[in-house]
Amino acid sequence: MKKIIIASILSLAAAWMWAVPARRIPFDIAQPNGDSITVILHGDEHFHFHTTLDGLLIAKNKKGYYCYAVWKETTNENGKTVREAIAKRKVAKNEADRSKCEKRWIVRRKIEQY
Repeated sequence: MKKIIIASILSLAAAWMWAVPARRIPFDIAQPNGDSITVILHGDEHFHFHTTLDGLLIAKNKKGYYCYAVWKETTNENGKTVREAIAKRKVAKNEADRSKCEKRWIVRRKIEQY
């Protein structure tokens, strides 16, 4: 009986360790200024990020706005390379709402597409 209980606990623990991939379904996020942006979530529980519908990388800044972002690779205390999205200054907008100036800024700053 003890072996069955231990085996059951171990199998449940192993099932919880698997990361579930994000559902890539577009959804709207409200920005603090009242605007909304449609985003897609990528990744799983361990590593995830957001993109706009046209695939531009975005990240949340300290003020709570989703802004265009770039990847930054750093090394953690274990010596493992960690990749994170670093938010830039421009608040992200849906593709249809971007001005010509904003589109040029995206190209100049090399905002990456996923």
